[in-house]
Amino acid sequence: MANNVVTIGQRITKETLIGRQTAGLQPGKPLTEREILTSESQLYATGVFDWTEVSPRRQITSQEHEDVIVKVHEAKRNTLSYGFGYEIVNQGGTVPGGTVVVPGLPAFELPSTFRTNQKTIHGPRVNALYTRNNLWGKAESLTLGGLYGPLNRRASAAYIDPNFRWTQWTATLSATGELNKENPIFNAFQGQLGFQLQKPITADKTQTLILRYTLTQTALTHLLVPELVPPDQTHTTLSTLAAVWIRDTRDNPIDASTGTYSSVEVDANPAMLGSNFNFGRLLAQRAFYKSKKGIVWANSLRLGFLQATFGSEVPISQKFFTGGGSTLRGFPLNGAGPQRIVPACSTPSDPSTCSLIQVPTGGNQLVILNSEFRFPIPTKKKFSFAAFYDGGNAFEQIGLNNFAEQWTNSVGIGVRYATPVGPIRLDVGHNLSPIPGIKPTQFFVTLGQAF
Repeated sequence: MANNVVTIGQRITKETLIGRQTAGLQPGKPLTEREILTSESQLYATGVFDWTEVSPRRQITSQEHEDVIVKVHEAKRNTLSYGFGYEIVNQGGTVPGGTVVVPGLPAFELPSTFRTNQKTIHGPRVNALYTRNNLWGKAESLTLGGLYGPLNRRASAAYIDPNFRWTQWTATLSATGELNKENPIFNAFQGQLGFQLQKPITADKTQTLILRYTLTQTALTHLLVPELVPPDQTHTTLSTLAAVWIRDTRDNPIDASTGTYSSVEVDANPAMLGSNFNFGRLLAQRAFYKSKKGIVWANSLRLGFLQATFGSEVPISQKFFTGGGSTLRGFPLNGAGPQRIVPACSTPSDPSTCSLIQVPTGGNQLVILNSEFRFPIPTKKKFSFAAFYDGGNAFEQIGLNNFAEQWTNSVGIGVRYATPVGPIRLDVGHNLSPIPGIKPTQFFVTLGQAF
């Protein structure tokens, strides 16, 4: 039996934190090797100590009770990394790769003829990241970061308390701000303030509840393709309340063969809390995995709904987009769902510089069904083969109108190569209902399973 539990070595760390990690070593409880090893592991997992040792005061022979000594050594609390230099960049000319990602919008392709005025930008570039761990002896951490460059300036702060008010809740308070002028077709400012609470709600920690509030501001200026964003959405403020429930029993989150994954997220953006738009959002997913003789049958269903309220609208940045290597593999990235044609002009006053491009506009309803068989290749231990079906779409309106007509079907095959950080995946998907202007066969090379 454990008698007294004595802690040695801590300077800043609260005794309450150590007691929470060594709860199995209570006086009067049986003293087992398993409890000793578990306590050592849990103490080390806090990130506060660089080594721990839990042992009885004397070797246990015939005595019924023995004191337990908990020895700890606190790790270094402060970490600072930084870098500096001088940057010279050419901004403008041909947009690299022809691909543009405007904040809040999916990536889209610009024509090869699109040009912008080129100019040389130069100036100092400095970045720094500072972290202080175990701030007040509760295993909290404070991280401050910053970047200053000719085209990009960013500041961030994050405070994490894994023992919020000595409960099972983990609290995170974060703030970020960024001014980005790197892309020649737009300038963007993005700022976000957030507070999140997270806790396991079952003893085996397979279920998690997350409560979150975020205040987000986005401002787009100097947009050379103004039709991409509605005029009332170039400056937006979103004030979002969210609740997320997750249940995860997968054997391996990065390459599951058995178990299930379920999640439900409900968001609200009320104008009374400062949001420019009134709307609600529901996103749910259910995935299950079964394995027999090395063959894995993986399935996933994703459902999403967006609904504006009080005569408002859903901003394009919050719409559902689909198509690509992790959703519908018979489409290029974001190539499924509602699309529209907009003019892209290098010089707006000169019609000869204009080309029409297709950009996704997103939907208010999302349905994605994936089913995949994964077969091991006996002669190649790290290789496997996959055959899959992807169905669904992003629908402009909620409901069953035109649901069957807009439903898409894709089939394909793929090869996987296992690595310590997840499988490298090569997939070839073919759209059984091809759309004019989009190639029916798509190739994807990426890291990690599609779902």
